[in-house]
Amino acid sequence: MKIWLSLLSLSIFSFTSAHADIKTLEQNLKTKYPEIEVKSVQNSPIKDVYEVYMGGRIVYTNEEAKYFFVGNLIDLKEQKNLTAEREQVLKSIDVKALPLKQAIKHVKGKGERTIYVFSDPDCPYCQHLEKELKNVDNVTIYLFLYPITRLHPNAENVSQQIWCAKNPYQAWQDYTLDKKQPSSTKSCTTPVEKNIALAKTLNVDGTPTFFLQDGTRISGARDAGEIELLLKAVK
Repeated sequence: MKIWLSLLSLSIFSFTSAHADIKTLEQNLKTKYPEIEVKSVQNSPIKDVYEVYMGGRIVYTNEEAKYFFVGNLIDLKEQKNLTAEREQVLKSIDVKALPLKQAIKHVKGKGERTIYVFSDPDCPYCQHLEKELKNVDNVTIYLFLYPITRLHPNAENVSQQIWCAKNPYQAWQDYTLDKKQPSSTKSCTTPVEKNIALAKTLNVDGTPTFFLQDGTRISGARDAGEIELLLKAVK
């Protein structure tokens, strides 16, 4: 009984100490780097080294927050990229909170599967993704028009025209796949500016970026076969 109580006391002390170290690190980060938003501080598998999610990426440091390791933490024995696995968790979102009224809805087949896409009409990778999505069936696509004007100055104007078209998704496909300019000349109220703000909130800093039904974030274009595998993996 005494041994058990001693072990219990040691465990409680270790937990409290670790918790205190994280608090110390959080305070040091806040003091030394007030301009960087820290979203998460966790223990890592390495003693006295902590995982910090800041500036949209994972870095590793000790409680002093003076020196940082940037890169992938690999479990060689298990052949696992621990950093990539954690980033996947940290970058996931609650898709139920997405304002779907700000998206163009397109249903293919029964539309039993769902993806939420942030895309720029003038982005070559977005155009490639749209080409691949033509070969994916039984999916509902919510397209959030997200022009990145620092790269594509005319993309916001094109996005406005696409939204105001009689058939917005058809206008999107005509433009991204066939280089056909939107024919709509009417003006209307669009959610493009709201989508730009939404993307910033979600740390979507590149296009295309899409989310699966479970909130998993996928950055960059994927071919149809890989998209199918991703959709099938969602439970």
